[in-house]
Parts: sequence; structure tokens; C-alpha cells
Amino acid sequence: MWKKLLFTVITMSIPLVLLAIVELGLRLFGWGGYPPFFRMVGEVAPNQQLWMVEPAASTPYFFANPTRPGYAEQSSFVMPKPAGTVRIFLFGESAAKGYPQPRNLAMSAFMEAMLTDAWPGRTVEVINMGTTAVASFPIIPMVSEAVALQPDLFVFYVGNNEFFGAYGTASINSAGTLPDWALPWMRAARGLAVVQVFDRVFQRSAEKDRTLMEQMIGQTVIAADSPLRDAAARNLNAHLGQMLDAAQAAGIPTIVCTTASNESGVAPLGEGGGASERFAEAKKLSAAGDRVHAAEAFLAARDLDTMPWRPTSSTEDSIRRAALSHNAPLCDIAARFRQLSPEGATGWELADDHVHLTVRGQAEAARAIAETMATLPPPLAVDPVLLAALPSWQSYAQRLGTNNFDDYRVHHTLRILFGIPFMKRSNAEAFTRFNTLCQEAESRMSVPIADTVRQWQTMTPHAGGLRPITGMVARTMLRDGNIAEAARLYEIACSQVPPYTSWQIEYVYFLIACHEKLHGSLTDADRARAADAIADGQFLLKNGYSSSGLTERYVGRLHQLRGEWAASIPYLQDARSKLNADDLVACDQALVMALVKTGRAPDAAELIERGIRDSGKFSSTYRQMREQLLPKR
Repeated sequence: MWKKLLFTVITMSIPLVLLAIVELGLRLFGWGGYPPFFRMVGEVAPNQQLWMVEPAASTPYFFANPTRPGYAEQSSFVMPKPAGTVRIFLFGESAAKGYPQPRNLAMSAFMEAMLTDAWPGRTVEVINMGTTAVASFPIIPMVSEAVALQPDLFVFYVGNNEFFGAYGTASINSAGTLPDWALPWMRAARGLAVVQVFDRVFQRSAEKDRTLMEQMIGQTVIAADSPLRDAAARNLNAHLGQMLDAAQAAGIPTIVCTTASNESGVAPLGEGGGASERFAEAKKLSAAGDRVHAAEAFLAARDLDTMPWRPTSSTEDSIRRAALSHNAPLCDIAARFRQLSPEGATGWELADDHVHLTVRGQAEAARAIAETMATLPPPLAVDPVLLAALPSWQSYAQRLGTNNFDDYRVHHTLRILFGIPFMKRSNAEAFTRFNTLCQEAESRMSVPIADTVRQWQTMTPHAGGLRPITGMVARTMLRDGNIAEAARLYEIACSQVPPYTSWQIEYVYFLIACHEKLHGSLTDADRARAADAIADGQFLLKNGYSSSGLTERYVGRLHQLRGEWAASIPYLQDARSKLNADDLVACDQALVMALVKTGRAPDAAELIERGIRDSGKFSSTYRQMREQLLPKR
């Protein structure tokens, strides 16, 4: 009997053993698990480690569309935390991230500026973990990792994507109506190497002509009585509670925010359910001056929307209940925005689309959070008197770099968003509004600037934000001789890309080059800034973060701005093997100058002759180098 039982057990175990062997083998090749949301990059100074937010860490949560995942912006900070630094983590989705504004105009940037003014003598870091297109569940492991990074405060602006975000109830990356306890098991299964390989082999290719918003929809109609709505509210309450539990267990103060949405400007996105009728009623009440009943009707229309891309009353209440049950301070941004809005329900003044905030909205949200911090115990308490004396939101926006080209960037992004078929069908006026704003701006652009803007638009929908429009326009202005305006835009572009990237080093180089052209020489501040950028580039190269050759190229060019011609040569030589086309030609031109300046004219001549011989259509450029840069015999 026991032999038969043993045989049965062994027989049944064979598939599991084989599966375990395959799993272990795949993990040896890098499959399986979840990458950390934060990674240590290297040592920037003795006993100071640079850590970065890892944008790719959210990819496994987008198992149905892994080639178009949402992500958090890369940012960096030092461990151990420097003395005198207040470190705040902001968690949420794309609205917390600041979309569609550039990072220098996100609510986290306004928070940093306001708190720096309110706390003279302290350094304020607001690390923005806002992640596009996730529901609340994927944020839990972010919080769990962040507790070890010496935070002083966690701020939660969570709750916009409980239906269509990754692990939302109606997403293609869906949890549906699964009970909350089942989601960690679902996550664990999705972390298996064999599952990830299976998904990769059989996944559909990304539909590049569709926005991420379109791709995330798993179910298009969610009635007011659908169980998916109860599941969304239940999940949000449970997940936010788990985040607060993790923070409180580590002794980290928290602030919980309700999330705002465009209630009076954006009409219901779905069809049926009576939402459109209530919205029309709200508009009539508002026109008649009945602000109270108009607000009630606007909120009812939002709640009846069969395509709930906006938070509902039930999800909003879930946020309030989670804060109350954990004795966490509540920053009721949703209610505050309604008070600030002329129709008693949030509209276009504060929201650019259904949930994402205008520049003013970003600033008002930041101010609301700062005011809530006045209720915290020292040393996080902010003096209400100092808060009341802070400048206007317009002053902060100007200081942080608002400009016409980023206005165009936002309007173009929203033109695409409201051009999505279901958005255009329900909100044709919004599409017309943003399309008109774009056309008016385009009509004022010079031909070279208009060409640059069209080039910026050529990337996949919404991906224009990958390279700041300010940096691209600045390059065109520099070529056209508009040096002062180019310098202004390069300064803004520096604040729109992450530190410790080749983009940052590139923009610093061009900014300082503009200063040299404007003033004839570098100031001490310019030289110091160039030295800092060189050090950042050397750090990237030392730690293996350079594949494009651009870091080497611009480190070399920064050395040249400082008059360090010999020091530039090895960087430019290393860059050559990674560059091509125009970038290689520009690098060679800089290298030729350095070789001539350091008495190595024969080497420069050899490089030029090689370019004439091998560069094809660029051979004439190398001939010009020979005429202009080589010493005459």
C-alpha cells in the first residue's frame, strides 16, 4: 500500500520538479521576480551613495501591454540622507506625477519651492513616485521599499485609476472583482519566470497608433450598479490602508489626499446610464446661478458615467475612511478645488482634462498639502503665518519656468487625448478648444521653430514628453542666433530632465555655451556648473551608465568650455565609437579643435582625411574642417 502511495506522490511530483527546474534555469537568465523601485547606483562621495528611482520597475504590472507600461520619472537622492534635509515621498498615479505638465511644473516641484521658502535653512526633497496608469495595488510595494530610505513624510495622492489602471477592476491588466487577499497571489504568479516568458512569447505587439489610455481599457461599460464599482472602492480602501500601515509601523508621518477631477468641464465619457442628462441639467442650473444644486448634479453625472475614468463618490469616500481609520491627516483637495471653482464643481481652471491638473491646479494642490503639514508635529509642522505670506501661484509658476512652448506641449498632448474616439465623441468642444489653441500657437511660430515642433510631435502618442520641447526649440534658436532666448529655454530644459543623465549634461553644456556667446567668457558660476556636470558625467561613465556616447561627448565639450583641451580628448575619442551621422561629425569637429589646440595637428589631419574618405554625404563637412581648422602650411 505504501509503495503505491509513494509511487503516486513521486509521479505527481515530477511535473512540479520539472517546472521548478525550468523556473530556476530561467531565473539564471534574468527572468522572474520584480525589479526594485529604487536602486543604488554608486558612490558619489565617501560614504555617500546615489540612489535612483527605477522607471522600469513598474513594467511587470503591465503584463497585458509590457511594451507600453506606465512608469515613474527617474529621480535621484543620496543615502545616508544629508543633515538638514527634509525628504518627502509623493505617491500616486499620473496626476501625482504632474502629467501633462513637465516635471518642473508638477505639484512636487511646487511643494519643494513652497516648503523651501517656508523653511529657510533646510533642504527640501520631494521625490515624486507618481506612476502612469497604475491602480493602487502596485503602489504598495513602492511604499514598502521607500520606508528604508530615511523618509520624513509620505504624501498619498492616490485613487484615480481604480478601474482602468494596472490591477484595476476593468483594466486589460485586470484584477476584476478578485478579493483583496487574492491580489498578492496574482502578483506572485505574475512574478514567475515561466509566466513572464509565456507572456513574452504570446503577447500581442503594441499598437503604436493608440494612446496608453486607449490600450488600458478592458471593459468599456461599467453600469452604476456594477460590482466592479464596489470592488474598486473596496480595493482602494484596503490598499491605501496597507500603505498607511507600512508607514506607521516604520514611524513615518503621512498625509492622505483626496484626488480632484474635472466635474463641470468634462462631460461623461461613457454612453447611457443617465449621466449625460444629469450633466446637461447641471449646466442649466449653473447658468441660472444655482451653484449648490449645480454642483450636486455635476457630481451625480460623474458618478453615473459608465466609463469611470474619474474617481467616483465611493472611491473618494474610501480615501477619507482610510485616513480616518488610521488617524492620518486628510488633505481634502477634491473639496478644496470645488470651493475654488465658480460652478461649485471642479472645472477647467484647475484640471486640464478628466483628472490631470493645470499649472494652477498643481500649485493649489501643493499649497493645500503644505497647509495640511501645519497640523503635523515638529519638525515637520509648517508655520501658518509663513504659509500665508508665500507668493501667488503665478509667481511660483514663473520662477519654476512656465513658458509658451510648454503651454503648447500641454495643449498638443490634450489635443491628442481629446482626439481619442470616445473622448472626442463625448467632449468634442474640448478637442476643438485645444486644437484651436495649438493652431493659434503654430501660426505665431517661425518656419524653423514650426519644423522643430513638428519633429517633436513625430514620436508615438504622448511620447513627446520624452525630450523636452524647450530643449529642442532652444537648439533651433541657438542656430538662428537668438542666443538670449535659447539660454532661457536651456535653463528650463535643465529642470525638465533627471539629474545624472546625458540629457542633463547636454543641456548644461549648451546653456553655458550660450552664456559664453552672450558675455564673451565664462563667469565663475558657469565654470563651477560645468565642473559639476563633468563630475556627474564621470560618475555615469564609472558606473557603466553610457551606451549612446552622448555623455562622453558632452563631458569633453564641457572641458573645452573650461579651456581644458587636453582633458577633452579622451572623452571625445571614446564617444566616436558610439556615435553616427550628425552626432559623429560634430564630435569629430570638437576633437579636431582639441588636437590642434594641443599641438597634435597631424592627428587632426588624419582624422579629417578619414572623414573625407569614409563619411559619405558628410565628406564636404570634413573638407570644410580641413580649410577652417587645420593650420595653413
